[in-house]
Amino acid sequence: MDAIEIQPTGPLRASIRPPGSKSITNRALVCAALAEGESMLTGALDSEDTRVMLAALGQLGLDVVHDAAVATVRVAGCAGRPGAVGADLYVANSGTTVRFLTAMVSLAHGAFRLDGTARMRERPISHFLSGLLMAAPCAAAPVDLVF
Repeated sequence: MDAIEIQPTGPLRASIRPPGSKSITNRALVCAALAEGESMLTGALDSEDTRVMLAALGQLGLDVVHDAAVATVRVAGCAGRPGAVGADLYVANSGTTVRFLTAMVSLAHGAFRLDGTARMRERPISHFLSGLLMAAPCAAAPVDLVF
């Protein structure tokens, strides 16, 4: 293999846009959902994890508009109180989604059931559930996790 020598020419002047992150997108979605007023997220990743979060937020009564073509999501926040009085929420295999939604629905009034794929049901979240059960007296809504 031939070697190629590269000569430095000075400072690099450039900008890059890293790809979206499902974890950061889901965190931003929950923050926007719980906020008061409307939020516009840009650079949102379109992935299964974010799609199940978007669907669940819609089931919780939030107005969420996702434009995957331009990587934006508009969310009308609920000011800390999701409007649904109960829902069966599907989280697929998204650990971030199940953890954030479990906490979020505890702010609502009604009964909520969260379920996911067979693989999701095998994931170790017992420490999370233990913490949730200790906080249950403070929760407004009962949460049924199928894990």
